[in-house]
Amino acid sequence: MPNRIIEITTDNQKLSVYRGFLRIEKEGDVHDVPFNHICALIVTAHQIIYTNNLLQRLCEEGIPLIILGKNYQPNGMLLSFVGHVRQTEIQYLQIEQKKPLYKKIWQSIIQEKIKNQSRVLDLFHRPNPIGDLYKFVLSGDTDNKEGMAAKLYFKSLFGPEFVRDRDLNGINAFLNYGYAVIRAALARYVVASGLNPGYGIEHHNKLNPFCLVDDLIEPFRPLVDTLVVQMMLNGDNLNELTSAHKSKFSALLTQEFRTEEGHSPLYMLLQQSVWDLIKIYKTKNIEFHFSSYLFRDSIDG
Repeated sequence: MPNRIIEITTDNQKLSVYRGFLRIEKEGDVHDVPFNHICALIVTAHQIIYTNNLLQRLCEEGIPLIILGKNYQPNGMLLSFVGHVRQTEIQYLQIEQKKPLYKKIWQSIIQEKIKNQSRVLDLFHRPNPIGDLYKFVLSGDTDNKEGMAAKLYFKSLFGPEFVRDRDLNGINAFLNYGYAVIRAALARYVVASGLNPGYGIEHHNKLNPFCLVDDLIEPFRPLVDTLVVQMMLNGDNLNELTSAHKSKFSALLTQEFRTEEGHSPLYMLLQQSVWDLIKIYKTKNIEFHFSSYLFRDSIDG
């Protein structure tokens, strides 16, 4: 399973295809990476040259190309138009669902997100004002328990002065980058499964072609939060996102996590959530294979 995130951070590079490899060139310096090792290609640099052959090959391989802008927020993404031999059948199944089912799915997703936020607070022995809040999430989260939990959670985790704002630097930029890494991997699995990434469960922004990805990522965001707290506790300078920090975020995808069945890397848990959603569409039974063990042990930093 491809699990390597390739990030282009240096300006004035050329990206092309060479004998089955992604070739990265700058001023005579050449690096080749096998396509079957790549989970996603992230670009934060400027003045990058892409060959059309490369863009075609990325689509053929199902490798997302993500362009990050200010504070590492995703500005754009390229994905294959066709991801599965039964794509049309699966997408009809996706769009023909009734609203009550979508609301139940969203309730389950937000319940798990709040549970995981609570587990993170407990893991780091922070005050936990959201421990039982998941029990009160309504169908469709119509009274926005997600937003209520987020306000309490981030201030307890990062301090009372912290504000979650994607446009701010520091911790916010670290969170942006970590979420982008997981979003990229999820996008690949969504498209590969045949689902339409633009047709969301709760997110319905007409300008966002990855609404479904932004729905499914919610329970996994606290994993990024956990890693950022660990960096803080290790004394890392969170005013500058370095290549070492980025490598730690990328390594999350292959990090082994304890589950009810044993241990699985994160990328398999992401993929499982996509498979679970397709099964829910087919059976109308709300059953995600979320793991209650993810935060019982600290993640290796």
